[in-house]
Amino acid sequence: MGRPSLPPKKAPKPDRKARAPSPPTLLSRDFTEEEILEFRDAFAMFDRDGSGSIERSELKDVMTEFGDPPTKEEIDEMILLVDENGDGEIDFDEFLTLMRLRMGESGEDAEQNLRDVFNIFDADGSGYIDRHEMRLICAKLAQDLTEEEIGELIEVVDKDGDGEISFEEFKALVTE
Repeated sequence: MGRPSLPPKKAPKPDRKARAPSPPTLLSRDFTEEEILEFRDAFAMFDRDGSGSIERSELKDVMTEFGDPPTKEEIDEMILLVDENGDGEIDFDEFLTLMRLRMGESGEDAEQNLRDVFNIFDADGSGYIDRHEMRLICAKLAQDLTEEEIGELIEVVDKDGDGEISFEEFKALVTE
């Protein structure tokens, strides 16, 4: 006589409230405690509704108050560059990444950091951002663009006319 078989163990249900850990910050410059406190104050000024993230409208309003009214494209670009979690808003960690970009790192670190950002957009690892990847980026930012509009975006950045955005073209866009 054999032992009675036990029913298979059920896998535990995933905790819907648990969040995946944040990806590592792309830009590695460490800020001093004093700088972080200053950035927290600045972040709070941008985050007018106290939600813990800066929405497009908040970013536009504050920059306009500082006398530098951004275009919709500039706002989208700022968010696109740092929005690691894809929610279309800037949380504090992403704000620090934006500050690192704005403060401008120099040398090999800056080049590698830009390459890291580029590689996020270059989903297939081809070394280029193509129409399909641009469509994914736009969808991630909740931008419902037509194929024609996506083509126009690529055309603006695509200096060599090959229909794709190379790292050098991306770098020129970001550092202009």
